[in-house]
Amino acid sequence: MPRCWWPIGHLRGWLGPSGFGSKSSWRDVIADLDPGSASRNCVLITGATAGIGFETLKAFCSTGATVVVGARDEARAKALACELMSKTTSIVRVLRLDLSCSKSVHAFVDAFLALNLKLTVLVNNAGIMPCPFDADSHRDLAFHVKFLNHFVLTQLLLESFDPAGARVVNVTSEVYRFSYPEGIRFGKIDDDRAYDSVKSYAQSKLALLLWTRYQGEALRERGVQFFAVHPGSVATQGSARARKSSGWRGALLHCVGAPFVKSVECGAATTIYCALHPGASMYNRFGEYYFASCNPRGVREISRDATLARRLVEYAARELDASA
Repeated sequence: MPRCWWPIGHLRGWLGPSGFGSKSSWRDVIADLDPGSASRNCVLITGATAGIGFETLKAFCSTGATVVVGARDEARAKALACELMSKTTSIVRVLRLDLSCSKSVHAFVDAFLALNLKLTVLVNNAGIMPCPFDADSHRDLAFHVKFLNHFVLTQLLLESFDPAGARVVNVTSEVYRFSYPEGIRFGKIDDDRAYDSVKSYAQSKLALLLWTRYQGEALRERGVQFFAVHPGSVATQGSARARKSSGWRGALLHCVGAPFVKSVECGAATTIYCALHPGASMYNRFGEYYFASCNPRGVREISRDATLARRLVEYAARELDASA
């Protein structure tokens, strides 16, 4: 599968097999949908109060969909929801969700189920940028926030998915390539010895890819589609903080990647493509590709490791049982 002629095609915005490219925005994707088709969706998105997440929320609201936002800062999320509802026909509900805390995830799911909605799209977007080991909680927050509690959230919501079909979009990153040598540090997830903020962040992104492969295959017959997406390099406040906290590596990546930086509207395009566009299903071959610039992109061998994926899901399932 072509990679949109990287890097020249990316810089020039050449269109890939999907008909979109690196310079396509979420507005381009939505303009390509059947009019009104997306308004029937019920969407749940995490981490939607800033950056790419908020832009993704704006995109869903532009379709008139019913949207539920899981947010740690409930007051800010409600203010943004009111602003968007004043400009669109969408109904936006806000429920508190702290993905660093499994009890909060369970409480959120209880509140969501009380709404009696059938979920057609779940976007696991919330995350945490590379950061020091959390000495207060003695946990690798990137792994817990980005992967583990999104896993818990998704498993608890499975029965609320629309039986006619649903999509789960996991927002990962090309950074998965820079995880620890063993990929996932089983037995050392919350060990601060040899902790590396960049490798830890990459580990959480690799976990999302492995989980997408495993869960997508397992739930295919139920009509639930799993997608993994890489938004690309996007200039946001979070990326600026990450660059500063990552020292010389962050500075180097910033210099090398500067020509490839996307606008936030283009950064949200791939999530919207996988969440709503019928064409995304054509390329959704689990374990072979993930999506970048709205097109399939090949993945490295470690993210195709079925044994590693199974071990990861078994590990996460034990954490789910412990959190019950």
